[in-house]
Amino acid sequence: MMEPVEFPTWPVFRRSLLAEGPGSIESYVSQTSELPEFVHAPSKAAIIKRLRNRLVLDDEDLWKAGPEIKLRAMTQFDKGYLATEEVARYTYSLVSAYVECMGAKHLTNPRYRRYFYSFQQAVQGRGPIPSRESLDTLTGVNFVVTGRSQSGRTAYIQRLRTMFGAPFRVVAPSLDDIKLVWYFPIMVLQWPTCGTLKGLLEQFRDKLVSEIKDPQSLAHVFKRMRGRNAATAAIAAAVLLNVGLLVVDGACAQSLKGGVREILMFLCKLQGHTNIPLLLSCSDVFMQGAKQLGPEVDAVLRGRSLAFEPLGAPPPDVDAILRGQSLREAPKEALGRLGLWYQFNLWFWRSGLLSPLLEMPHDLPRWTYALCHGRLGWLAAGFRALHERLAWEPSLLKDDGPSESTVTKAFETALRTCEAARIAITEYSRDPASVGRSVVYQHLDHLPFLASSMLEGLLPRHRLGLGHV
Repeated sequence: MMEPVEFPTWPVFRRSLLAEGPGSIESYVSQTSELPEFVHAPSKAAIIKRLRNRLVLDDEDLWKAGPEIKLRAMTQFDKGYLATEEVARYTYSLVSAYVECMGAKHLTNPRYRRYFYSFQQAVQGRGPIPSRESLDTLTGVNFVVTGRSQSGRTAYIQRLRTMFGAPFRVVAPSLDDIKLVWYFPIMVLQWPTCGTLKGLLEQFRDKLVSEIKDPQSLAHVFKRMRGRNAATAAIAAAVLLNVGLLVVDGACAQSLKGGVREILMFLCKLQGHTNIPLLLSCSDVFMQGAKQLGPEVDAVLRGRSLAFEPLGAPPPDVDAILRGQSLREAPKEALGRLGLWYQFNLWFWRSGLLSPLLEMPHDLPRWTYALCHGRLGWLAAGFRALHERLAWEPSLLKDDGPSESTVTKAFETALRTCEAARIAITEYSRDPASVGRSVVYQHLDHLPFLASSMLEGLLPRHRLGLGHV
């Protein structure tokens, strides 16, 4: 069964997708019979459309449904995403770099074919994995997202993973001498908890093994990714298995230990020798600590940057901005003056679980800001808890509800495990000098970077390897 893919819709083109039976391994692999085409990046409007994801399905009858149906509809609530203009522009640059990189990796490119043949010989045990010295040194393109915890970095990366899609393979392409090609549009790795390059490379290897249909067919490659030349083998595999975008997420204050220098140097080499776009996601504290490592890691840290910071507080007098109009009637310009925090609250409120005739209490964003301190991650968790309670107790919506006490109770229940961090943020915003060193150290990734001026005392220089600079 052939399922054509429209052109152009997205830079990962998979024409003539082969739909296999649901019980076959091929249905998991995502297999196609024609090579993908990488022509140009989609428009910014197309990227915004891809980034956006509803909190619940678009069903006009959902807001009239009972609580059980509403709660079932919320199973994908955490995957909802609303992109700001700044995020959309940044993503456009990211996708453009991806398209340019992948366009050079077409099998009609003689230089790429040489690498591919070397890889094939290594798989068959007839030669070494191509070393990084055998690859052209290119000016790699890399990206960095920074910010405080719960401000949206990981949610953004999860959305990118969905947008780029799962790995797939091309079987029997239109070239006589090549029958099988793998493509990994995106690979997302977590900063290793062990803090070592070995841990990152092991994760890299496991990601490949988990996706490839027959790992034994690449046994020689995977074996070398655990040996003395593991870093070299990983770089070669990234090129020859067509990794389109490599993401490393989760680097935080506690990551400033062990082999942070070694890991960043590996990422610099991978970026410089493969031209694969690299996205590093880290907290502000990690970024400032890593910058102390010197020029050897600059190539990764000086990439195109986007800061995910807590949003500012909503305006104190919403009614003055709306001028007596309801939120449904307010012009776009007025909603813009309400600020991003207000607009995100309105988006969560209008998820589709409540009647569109129900007006959000004008003060609700002010209540949630006091509870979430501008963190979108906490706002999403709190709104989910609020919608669940309103589903079971719709009477709370009477009299222009829900009330401030209802909102506060739902949010505090959802954010109970984050209470210590929220208290630290509150105390620090009132008087930074009143917050003890131990509290600052525990919540470095939540506090403004000014608080992490204590970084040098809290994280000894040898943890960063500064003695080797």
